[in-house]
Amino acid sequence: MFVIICASFTLETFMPILMLLSLLLMPTYLFAEEEAPPVIQYVDMKPDFIVNLAAPKTYMRAKLQLMIKGNKLLPEITKNMPAIRHSLLLYFGDLRAQDLQTSEQREVLRTGSLQVIKATLKKCFIDDEELGDVFFTEILVQ
Repeated sequence: MFVIICASFTLETFMPILMLLSLLLMPTYLFAEEEAPPVIQYVDMKPDFIVNLAAPKTYMRAKLQLMIKGNKLLPEITKNMPAIRHSLLLYFGDLRAQDLQTSEQREVLRTGSLQVIKATLKKCFIDDEELGDVFFTEILVQ
């Protein structure tokens, strides 16, 4: 009897049923949405840094911005800005004007500043995973 009932169906009647079954059995990862890229924010470290350098009668003025990837770190950066600024001032104060002449030396300054900021955040028990980078938007050495 089953054979007789199935024999009366044609391929056209089975096609919608097969399509529906294939969609139901399709893996769900095909429909998964892609993750949105993290929100990137820049934090202006105000006021500008004005630091006496290690050599006598020389100073550096610098404007810095922090790049933060996400939303969790921003309140922690704001809350601990005095500690971050203090650490950077001590780091900058050990420099000499001769250490800041070339673009390679300024890149060393940038990467060193990023390491100082990360170390300060760790001292404050803050995860620095969202800290992307630090950028000098202006440097003046006299």
